[in-house]
Amino acid sequence: MSRVGVYKVDITPPLGIDFIGYHRTTGITNVNERIYATAFVFESNKTKTVFISVDNIGMLVEDTLRVRQQIAMELNISIEVITIVYSHTHSGPATVSHSEVVKAYKTILIRNVVKAAVNANNNLEPSEVGWNVTTGDIGVNRRENTPDGKVIMGTNENGIVDKRIGILVARNKHTQKLSGAIVFCTAHPNVLKKDSDILSADYPGLTREILESTFKCPVIIVQCATGNVNAKYRGSMEALRKMAYVLSGNVLTMIPSTPFKSISKLEIISDKVPLDLKAIPEPDELKKMAAAAEEQWGVNPNKWLTAMVDKYNQQNRHISIELEIQLFQLNEGLFSGIPMEPFSESALIVQEKLKSNLAFFGGYTNGYLGYLPTKEAYPFGGYEVELNPIVYGPITGLWMPPVENTADLVVNKVFELHTITSSTNSCSN
Repeated sequence: MSRVGVYKVDITPPLGIDFIGYHRTTGITNVNERIYATAFVFESNKTKTVFISVDNIGMLVEDTLRVRQQIAMELNISIEVITIVYSHTHSGPATVSHSEVVKAYKTILIRNVVKAAVNANNNLEPSEVGWNVTTGDIGVNRRENTPDGKVIMGTNENGIVDKRIGILVARNKHTQKLSGAIVFCTAHPNVLKKDSDILSADYPGLTREILESTFKCPVIIVQCATGNVNAKYRGSMEALRKMAYVLSGNVLTMIPSTPFKSISKLEIISDKVPLDLKAIPEPDELKKMAAAAEEQWGVNPNKWLTAMVDKYNQQNRHISIELEIQLFQLNEGLFSGIPMEPFSESALIVQEKLKSNLAFFGGYTNGYLGYLPTKEAYPFGGYEVELNPIVYGPITGLWMPPVENTADLVVNKVFELHTITSSTNSCSN
């Protein structure tokens, strides 16, 4: 039996709650649009998987694990077959804070995400699914070269961008009415900047609104490897509309040619690998890194600097944390994800190694740690390579950048996981 269930739940926070995504001095003062969590449950015979999108920049791995554990208990499935992706909007609510409002919101958020999964499971109906892919111009590489051979956050028109826009659509097998759609694309949801004080799902939210009004079913937007890719249009509501119109327009062109069929292969496989971080440098170098983060990003680096000097003095210079790599495959298409922000080059290598335009690779999956640059990016430095650990490391645990060959190791692990799923038998209907 090939079945799909979908459910969408409102997760809009109260006004006044802190933002996450930019360092704003005030909390959310107005709601431009409500935000949501949407769950898909896919089932074929005894195989069941859960795929959920949450409008948030990305919750911590441990908080995301709590959600997955509760869903696993409610549906009597393993944690490994549950995927939670974050839309990565930079205009959404904080979920890590000492604020009682934030703590209360996170409790309600977790409850609602679990509710979405349970109700999606209750909505299971005989279904067919279809994949399609096109290309569109919604992102621009943001690692701009400087005369001194370094990189700053800017615009690199010649930089690499994964321009694929993919779609996975489900429909009722009998009525052929669409029941849900998942869109895969590559562009940071940072159209609205730190001068905006409104709650927004950014361009994925408006894109979703446009597509849902047409499809008459829930839609989610999944970010792929956007670590070095900004939205093409930024800084205003007009820019947000442009992004949404371009993305939704590309998606709409695919629907007439999308082939539908029953679920014949359904797999989720997950593995955890050590994520080795670069050795903690000398204290003088640590101070230079902290000063650069404070100057360029306006953050207080004291907590990071104190922790790093302490680790250095304790001769604890080599840090390793755990990284989960997950691969979700449905028929001929797949999405592999990590709780980081990989670069577009890695996604294109995955596509090439797996020899499929429907092989998508992205981040913001099952939590958030920080950036995963390619080995080639390290000599040029920049925010994604050098400074992000100072900004978010004290929160996520990614105290230093990953060692330089980490992206290659992750891509190879994705290929290994795909080899395992390819060797398994397809689900019978």
